[in-house]
Amino acid sequence: MKRLLSIVLSVALLSTLLLGITGCGDKGGKNVEGSTKDLLQKIYDGVDKSVTLPFVENIVLSENMGANGGIGIEYYLGTKGIPFKEGIASEAAIGGAYSVCLIRLDKGADVAKVKNDIKEKVNPAKWICYTADTVIVDSIGDLVILIMTNEKSAPGLGKALHDSFKKLA
Repeated sequence: MKRLLSIVLSVALLSTLLLGITGCGDKGGKNVEGSTKDLLQKIYDGVDKSVTLPFVENIVLSENMGANGGIGIEYYLGTKGIPFKEGIASEAAIGGAYSVCLIRLDKGADVAKVKNDIKEKVNPAKWICYTADTVIVDSIGDLVILIMTNEKSAPGLGKALHDSFKKLA
């Protein structure tokens, strides 16, 4: 009886650990419908009204951006070669450490690898005079979001954006 109980508890513990490791914010395989532009607007609309959003400029993301000497995709996501079919970046138009990038991955893309690559390679000090102290990378199905903010200049903003993103699930 003790052995059976030990096996059941071991399986339960292992399942919990595996779920915790592989989950890491991934809300399962169910995809959220809509364009990244529309979903970004839903995220903004869902932010608690007590949190101040900065004035932003939205930029359509593509893998070949910057090919003619402009800002490349690695400025936004930290790396090239991410298999995505659609994306949008929302950057502070007037100073400040603020960036939200939302991408929809290609079918069959390794979501965990993409999130890890972004988290490891993105530059939270990419702005000339500002540095983000909050960097959040999360996903729902084939959607991956990168949120970079500065808590000193915008308290609670990163968490509010992340909470609103999670409501899309």
